[in-house]
Amino acid sequence: MTKSPTSSSFKWRTIIGLIFIYIATWFNLQWAWGIVFLLWLIPDLFIGVTYFMEPVEKEKHPILYWIIILSWTLMCLYSIATLFFPEWKYYQ
Repeated sequence: MTKSPTSSSFKWRTIIGLIFIYIATWFNLQWAWGIVFLLWLIPDLFIGVTYFMEPVEKEKHPILYWIIILSWTLMCLYSIATLFFPEWKYYQ
């Protein structure tokens, strides 16, 4: 079996992402969720497929795809904005 150049047995990005989410949750850092949404959003725009409960392809379901992309964009902007406008936080 041949391994592709992008495959790795050690998923360092996933592990770092999990640690980041744990820290963000522990310290109640809402802006950090904006970073997570952004990291989900950017690759999906390039590949034309997003994952929300199931894969949604831009070619097959364009309206649903763009609704999800727009939702993630708005959640990203809102979460990052709480860093600059702390009164926008919905929990403290």
